[in-house]
Amino acid sequence: MISFPVSPLFVPANKLDWIEKAVTSEADGLILDLEDSVPIKEKNKTREGLTNYLSSQKITTPFFIRTNPLTSKEGKEDLSLLEVLGENFIGLMVPKIEDPAELMGLPETLKVVILVETPSAIENLASLAAEKRVYGIALGGADLSAELGSDMSWDSLLYSRSKIVTHASINGVFSIDSPFMDINDLDQLDEESRKAKSLGFNSKFAIHPNQVETISRNFLPSEEEIEEAKKTLKAFANSDGGAIAVDGKMIDEPVVKLMKKKLILAGLDPDN
Repeated sequence: MISFPVSPLFVPANKLDWIEKAVTSEADGLILDLEDSVPIKEKNKTREGLTNYLSSQKITTPFFIRTNPLTSKEGKEDLSLLEVLGENFIGLMVPKIEDPAELMGLPETLKVVILVETPSAIENLASLAAEKRVYGIALGGADLSAELGSDMSWDSLLYSRSKIVTHASINGVFSIDSPFMDINDLDQLDEESRKAKSLGFNSKFAIHPNQVETISRNFLPSEEEIEEAKKTLKAFANSDGGAIAVDGKMIDEPVVKLMKKKLILAGLDPDN
C-alpha cells in the first residue's frame, strides 16, 4: 500500500538530477512538475526527458505528476506519461480544473488530485469532489489569490480552505494545503501548518526540502491518534454498522473514514 504523503515536495520535471536529491530528502512524497516550473518553450523537451527517465529509472518515493491543464494542448500531451509510470506512482495532479467533465477522458481507475486555483473551482467544489477519480483536493493559493485579487494570508484564503476541507471530508478524499512561499521562515511555516492541520487538512505542499521536517512534524498522526484510530476501526468492524459508542464518543461512517485516513497518513493499512 502506498501511503498518502503529508509533505509532498515539488520537483521541476526539467531538472531530472533533482529527483535523486529529492528522493534522499525527508519528503514522503514527490510531485514531478510539468506545469509552472517548466517554461513554455521547454514543455516538449521536458516531457520527453521525463518519459525516458521513468522508462529507465525506479523512483523509490511515492510520487505524483502535475500535468499542465487538461484543457490545454500541453496537458493532453502530458497524458502520454501514463504509459511509462512505475510502481510508486500515486496519481496525477491536475491544475486549473473547474469542471468535473475535464476528467472524463481519464482512466476510471486513475487517482487524481485536483488543484483548486480559481473562483469557479471553489464554486464547483461539490461536483468536483464527488467525481469518482478524485483522490485528493489541493489548494493552489498563489493562483487563487491572483484571481481573487487578494493576498495569500491565512485569513484571506480561509473561506476557500474551509470549503476544500468540507468537501474532502464529505467525499472521503485527502486534502492538501497550499505551499508556504517563504522558504526561510520556518516559524511562520510551523504556525500555518498547525492551523491547516487544526482546520482539517491532511497534508501541506513543500517547495523546498528544508520545509519538509516542519510540515511532517505537524501533520503526521501521533501515537495516540494512531491507537485511537485502530481501536475505533476494530470496534466498528465488530459492530452491526450504524452509529456506535467507543470510549464515550459516537462513531459512524464519516468518523470511520477519518480514522482510516489517519492510518493511511501514518503508512498503515486501515483494513488490516
